[in-house]
Amino acid sequence: MRLDGRAEKRVAMAIPVCLVIVNKLQVAEQAITVNVSSYGARVLTKRRWYPNEQARLARSSGEFRAQTKVVYCEPLTDGHFCIGLKFHSPILDWLPI
Repeated sequence: MRLDGRAEKRVAMAIPVCLVIVNKLQVAEQAITVNVSSYGARVLTKRRWYPNEQARLARSSGEFRAQTKVVYCEPLTDGHFCIGLKFHSPILDWLPI
C-alpha cells in the first residue's frame, strides 16, 4: 500500500514545457518539470496556479501532449512555485520527440 497517494513512483526529469490555462488560451507560461510519471508531474512555474485549474501541458516545441488539472501549488522561497499536475489520460512516453 502506497502512503503518498501515488499509483506509481515519479522520476526526476527536467523537461521544458509550456502550460496554457484552458479557459484563458492567451495565458501561456514556459516552465520546467521537476519530476514526472504517467499520471502526473511536478512543474516549476513563475506564477501562482490554483487547485482544480485546467491546463494544457505541451513540450516547448508547442505540441500539446496532455490535458491536466492542478492538484496543488506550493510557493518557493525564491518567488517561484511548484505545482502538482494530474493528467486526464496517462502519458506513457516522456522521452523527447
